[in-house]
This record gives sequence, C-alpha cells and structure tokens, in this order.
Amino acid sequence: MAAKNVKNGLLEKWRIDEKPVKIDKWDGAAVKNSLDDAAKKVLIEKYGYAENFNLVDGRLFICTISCLFAIIALIWDYLHPFPESKPVLACCVVSYPSHNTYFIMMGILTLYTSYKEKNIFLVAVQKDPAGMDPDHIWQLSSSLKRFDDQYTLKTSFTDGKTKQSRETEFTKSVGVFFDENGTLVMDQYEKCVSQLHDTLTREKKTK
Repeated sequence: MAAKNVKNGLLEKWRIDEKPVKIDKWDGAAVKNSLDDAAKKVLIEKYGYAENFNLVDGRLFICTISCLFAIIALIWDYLHPFPESKPVLACCVVSYPSHNTYFIMMGILTLYTSYKEKNIFLVAVQKDPAGMDPDHIWQLSSSLKRFDDQYTLKTSFTDGKTKQSRETEFTKSVGVFFDENGTLVMDQYEKCVSQLHDTLTREKKTK
C-alpha cells in the first residue's frame, strides 16, 4: 500500500509540473525531439527511474580524444615551430578530423552511433527497493523518417537478475499527439508510453 501511495504521489507531482510543449509541427526534428523528451519524462518522473549517461559519455569520449589531438598539435607546434614539429603534426592530423583524415574519427563516431547507440535516447535504471537484486535496465529508442509522419517508439527491458531482454513498440502518426497549433497532447502520449512500459512490467511478473 505504501509503495502504491508513493507511485501515485510521483504521478500527481509529474502532472502538476507538466508544462505544454509547443513546436513547429512541420519541423520533423523538433517533432521527434519533443516526443523523445516527453517519453523520457514519463520514465524518469512518473516511474522514478534514474537516467544512466554511459551511452552519451562514450560518444563524448570519442569527441574528447579528437580535441586532445588538436591541443597536442597546437602546443607542440608552439614549442617546436614548423618544420621541426612536422612528424607530430602529421600524427595528430591523422587522428584529428581535418582535411581528408576527417573521415577517420567521423567513421569511428558513426560506427558507435550506428551499432552502439542505435537511436537510443534514454537508458534508465530501475533499482531494487530492497537493494538485494541487480538493477533492471530500461531503454527508449525512436525513429521518424524524413518527410514521414509515422513515429516509432521502442521500449526495451533487461532483467538485472536473469539478463533476459524484452521489447515492445508502437508506430503512430505524429498527428495523434499534436493539436492543430503544434502543442503536444501529453495526456494522449503519456497513455501510449505507459502502455508500453506496463506491458513489459506485466510480462516480468508472469515469468
């Protein structure tokens, strides 16, 4: 009963803090980003999960490495003016995105985003209230093709104890979630996101 009251309290607070989201409904990127942010809000604020930033940190690490090579090249060239710094500059240029070698670091970043991130915009941790079992992992990913109104939201759940994963998704027109003024109808969208979550939760309890 206490857990139910806490959940209801979170839901009530979440609805109180909710603010209307208005975007240009003809801007595909803005539409997708607003839906992604709203779905993230549901899992974090309604269900009380904690966001895990490891996936984003990996991308930032790759970008940081590129910047470090640029800094090294700049400092070395200052201390040892060209042509003495030529070997070090050549090495750094191969690693830093400039000229034709731009594609090296961009290639690594593209591989990371394509095969690791996979359109995932949220990794959330569901902690065991008793602190005994490993954390469960929730992931949200989405897609919205250019010049298309069909938005796909996928929710995946990984059991911390068994490491088994399950997923479910929906594909709907973005017009279902926005009114004629471009304002997100949060009540309608929240029901769809919560339905994905609750479907996986029910499957977890029946196993």
